[in-house]
Amino acid sequence: MKRRNAEASKSRNIETSKGRHVAGSSAQPGIRNAAALLCVVTFILFAQAPARGAEVALTVSPRETYVGTPVTVDLTIENGDNVDPPVFPKLNGARVTGPQGPFRSSQTMIVNNQISQKNTLRYRWVVTPQTPGRLNIPPFKVKADGKTYATRQTVILVSAADSSDVLLAAVTGSRETVYVGESLTVVLQIWIKPYLDRQLQVQLDEADMWSLVDFQGSEWGVFVDALRLMMARRDRPIGREVIRKDAQGEERAYFQYELATETWAQKPGEFDPGQVRVRMRYPTKLSRDNSFFSMGGLQIAGSRWVEAAVNAAPIRIKPIPAEGRPPDFRGAVGQFKIEASAAPLEAAVGDPITLSLNVAGTGRLEVLQAPPLHELPELTRDFKVPADPLAGEVAGKHKRFTQSIRPDHEGVTQIPPIPFTYFDPLAEKFVTVRSQPIPIRVRAAARMADSMIVEAAGGRAGAVTQLTELSGGILANCTGIDELLTSQDFAPGWPTALGLALPPFAFAACWLTQRRRERLRNDVGYARRRSAARAAHRALRAAKGDSPAQTAQAAGAALRHYVADRCNLPAGGLTSAEAVAALRRCGAPEAAWHRTGELLDECERMEYGAFSGGDSAAARVLEAVTSCISDLERARF
Repeated sequence: MKRRNAEASKSRNIETSKGRHVAGSSAQPGIRNAAALLCVVTFILFAQAPARGAEVALTVSPRETYVGTPVTVDLTIENGDNVDPPVFPKLNGARVTGPQGPFRSSQTMIVNNQISQKNTLRYRWVVTPQTPGRLNIPPFKVKADGKTYATRQTVILVSAADSSDVLLAAVTGSRETVYVGESLTVVLQIWIKPYLDRQLQVQLDEADMWSLVDFQGSEWGVFVDALRLMMARRDRPIGREVIRKDAQGEERAYFQYELATETWAQKPGEFDPGQVRVRMRYPTKLSRDNSFFSMGGLQIAGSRWVEAAVNAAPIRIKPIPAEGRPPDFRGAVGQFKIEASAAPLEAAVGDPITLSLNVAGTGRLEVLQAPPLHELPELTRDFKVPADPLAGEVAGKHKRFTQSIRPDHEGVTQIPPIPFTYFDPLAEKFVTVRSQPIPIRVRAAARMADSMIVEAAGGRAGAVTQLTELSGGILANCTGIDELLTSQDFAPGWPTALGLALPPFAFAACWLTQRRRERLRNDVGYARRRSAARAAHRALRAAKGDSPAQTAQAAGAALRHYVADRCNLPAGGLTSAEAVAALRRCGAPEAAWHRTGELLDECERMEYGAFSGGDSAAARVLEAVTSCISDLERARF
């Protein structure tokens, strides 16, 4: 009995086990089919996912600035095919220049066998705040692919540059009163308090203090041309140490710099030197620089912006008196003399005579007008004078005018003296000077009889040319019929082969040259990459012989411009950190962009710090930057 029960139990276990096996084998194919179906559906959904629309973003660098210090505003549009050129919103309290660009870039990414491409379009503006406070940049409205996108409102925090007694400026004139049209020498005087670091017991000299002036952020008024000329000559004002009172009336030591220029009084009233405002980065702390190039030299560890509005000395401009003004006065102010010459000195009635007037003096010759010759009765009595105005040509302290006059009757014996009237500001009266008379001889015009005209016309009919016609056609030129039938064999040699092969090669060379020119003209990025090294080396050669601070500034600018040209980025406003980041994005070798960052930091330390080493340190920096650019040029990225 027990044996039968055990066998029955064993039989049920076997059947149950078989049942489970059968059920499991039928479920596994269903799970696999469901997973495969889910993968296919997911692939189709991702493959047919709709493309995203354009993305618009606005970036500002930096977000905090000072009055007169520019910031860069970049507008980027991603994945926009048809983009209308954006317009910068109306902005109060700032000066906007630009845009630069557009700059185009594209990026292709493959993630999990999915290919995506991003196209970027970038515009750049430079915004210079004019007043302190919050500068609100309204949202940009950009139309791309038929849709309008808007950026968010951006705020720039603008601080007023500190104004204190460490920086003072004033404009003085050589005279207190001048007349309209009179020359005036004005001088811009700048006083900078020498910085003394009490911890290091080091005082910066006059060259270091002048190098901290922000030439781009300052406003120079009538002195801008003199400053540009000085910088083009790689010159600067020499500061001398003086004692003067500060804003509180206390006597202090300053470095005094002077920039002089000659200007002209334009209109009656107070003389206006224009907008003149000097701005500089004044040090607050110095530190030792233990890098390889500086070898323990000094660098600026802290600074603050200071500025000085210019106090202009009162200079009164008086108008030219109307009382007693001669009718031939044409605005000449100064002291002048006039000389006259003529050619030829013998002429017939109606023949042209070139009258030359040479006016020399101390006035403003560029705007000096010629005497009104057609209004002078002593000249128009004997000569026909055109009424056209004369331009004249300036050479040194002379201005030369020429006019063609024609005697209208015989017997004229001289060209009369030519008067020239000017206003003498020293004597405060009108003065008329005259040239010397020019003796000439005018004869009667030659006449031709009517009979001479008829004979001359009839005399041309006497010349007859006789022609003889030969019969025989071409045979008249041939003496033997066998010569016409002689076989002429042609045997090409190497000159013929060279002549046949040269045109295709010349055409191919011209075609390649033209293609390269078109690419240089149309592809701005390619043209900048091709000329990047040449431009950088040219700038570095021009920096030789400058002061160490100027050399460091030029070397850093050349290296940043090279990176901008090589990576097709705008050179203006490119910082050292942005230059290194651009090299990393473009795939430059790690050692190259590390070295570039170190050199740019070194140039900035040398530019703004008082350091030891002198010209030898500047020469080493130039050599290092030149070598770095050559290495970057050889690297393929």
